[in-house]
Amino acid sequence: MDKGYIENGFIVDLSNARKTSEIIYELSRILDIPEAQNKQVCLKLGNVALSQPELVSIKALVESMDSEIEFISTSSPETIDSAKSLDIEISELENVVEAPDFEMEPTVNPEVENALDKIFGDNDFDKDEDEPQKEVKELEESIAYIEEEDDEETLALKAEAEKLPTLYIKKTIRSGQSITSDGNLIIIGDVNPGAEIIAKGDITVWGILGGIAHAGAEGNSQARIRALKMNAIQLRIADVFARRPDGVNTPFVQKTNEFVPEEAKIFRKNIIINKLLEN
Repeated sequence: MDKGYIENGFIVDLSNARKTSEIIYELSRILDIPEAQNKQVCLKLGNVALSQPELVSIKALVESMDSEIEFISTSSPETIDSAKSLDIEISELENVVEAPDFEMEPTVNPEVENALDKIFGDNDFDKDEDEPQKEVKELEESIAYIEEEDDEETLALKAEAEKLPTLYIKKTIRSGQSITSDGNLIIIGDVNPGAEIIAKGDITVWGILGGIAHAGAEGNSQARIRALKMNAIQLRIADVFARRPDGVNTPFVQKTNEFVPEEAKIFRKNIIINKLLEN
């Protein structure tokens, strides 16, 4: 059974967890978000082997937030057996939106392309205002040096990303929905908490990015994630991931003309978020 969208659903991606305690901790933190409560929860559990008692504990945690497990996605045979014994459905959570197979360069709406180029052009890294300016300058110079000294592998990854087709989606991605693209992905609209977007290349959200975003899904560490406002529960680029810090709970962000576009990328094996300021 494949399900790509669940009415009143909320996707929780725990596939990076390597043991049960990590699953419990992450799940309890995410379920504390108001949007995750009173939902049909779709769990992505990766390959962690869960016994029946462990899965019962996870199920009880979800139900303590007045939610229910709609189904789980897992590659562990033991977890599958445990789920079947508890009548929990197993499903590959996937809603694939394939990028077109272009024979030539795809036709892009010039107005959209110009607007995106204007706001999401290459800019310098901007740290928090309370950081010493000297430290900011040194970091900018360090990043510039690294970019100038790209090795062959990095150049190959960048070249690969430039060849990918770009898919435009003009709608809000709702909680419980999962979108996957075999190229770059541009969403004109918000990505609500509990939704998931995955792309082989870059991800750009012309709106508020909540939920889960995974760029460079097939290992391209040069992929970027951009949004008018970053409010994601989890960001992933290739095999590096970052989550919203503990204690930060901003489930609703008021729309405003004062948003400063932001870009997430990998720097020294961590994901950093830069503010993109117009020159």
